[in-house]
Amino acid sequence: MTGILATLRKWRHTVFATVALAAVFFGAATSAPAQSSWSDVVAAAKREGALTFYHNMRPAGAEPFLQKFREAFPEIRAEQVRLGSAPLIERFATEFAAGRHIADVVLTFPDERMYEGMKQGWMEKWTPPELGAFPDWVNVDNQMFAVQTAREAIVYNKNRVKRNEIPTEWTDLFDPKFKGRIGMNPPWRSVAVQQIIAFWEDKGITDAAERLKANNVRFFEGSGGIMQAVIRGDVDVAHITDLPVNPALADGAPIGVVYPKSGTTLSNAYVFVARQAPHPNAAKVFVNWLMTREGQEALQTHGGLSVTRKDAPPLSHLPATSQLSNTVDGEKILTPERQKRIVDTWRQVFGIR
Repeated sequence: MTGILATLRKWRHTVFATVALAAVFFGAATSAPAQSSWSDVVAAAKREGALTFYHNMRPAGAEPFLQKFREAFPEIRAEQVRLGSAPLIERFATEFAAGRHIADVVLTFPDERMYEGMKQGWMEKWTPPELGAFPDWVNVDNQMFAVQTAREAIVYNKNRVKRNEIPTEWTDLFDPKFKGRIGMNPPWRSVAVQQIIAFWEDKGITDAAERLKANNVRFFEGSGGIMQAVIRGDVDVAHITDLPVNPALADGAPIGVVYPKSGTTLSNAYVFVARQAPHPNAAKVFVNWLMTREGQEALQTHGGLSVTRKDAPPLSHLPATSQLSNTVDGEKILTPERQKRIVDTWRQVFGIR
């Protein structure tokens, strides 16, 4: 009897051990794998050792900004491709559709194509470790993140505009005293300009194209072109997206800047990791670094725009967005239909095909 009991106990022990081992084995085989820690992502990024950054930062600031990243992560070689917002989005869309995955990270001002691209799988869905330092509104479905903000403004040459001529409102751009002295970026190439025109319409200025044509407005390519034209004296007053304004003021340029009391539009630049990025870990490390306080300060210093991190300092020579009067998110007022109508109207008035 004693021998039988001993045998039963041995059999029971063997069965329970086998069941327990099977549970461990099959449980491990069927459960979801644990997510990599951030240190694993960083280590993988260093092994990848490279990334390609598509952006539309101001040309003079892009390389110093990237150099700051290289100092933080010398193991990762960062290369850049710079284009205007519209051609940048078009290039990425074309490459993605063709299966030519070159870009790892994209930073630009969006239009409807980027939101459509979200639906088509352009963007990696993930949560940067630094995201908690930002207001909730910057996060678009954990796919793209607003990291800087441009504001529309008026700039003028202090050496050429008399004190009693200094513009204070958008309507001053139509004043005959500035005939032949006005500049702007053509609206058919800039979403930001289209947004401020929509804002003007909402304020009752529905004939801006005709009035600016009558005032002999001159068009220059991009905000950088506008800034140089004002500094050179090609024009004395201009509408501008304030991308190059803070750096110009920091360099001692003889310009003044006005954000009209009636209000202005804001344009947020978004960054995303490409879903088919050749260097996905390096891309995440780059975006997360960009969102650190150090990265945000580098972006603000070299990019020239106000950034969105909650504890970031203000621009050195311009007011914070919170200090401006009646700011409006330009994306919310520029529907695709309205955008087409504005572009078509301005092309027709100025005879641009």
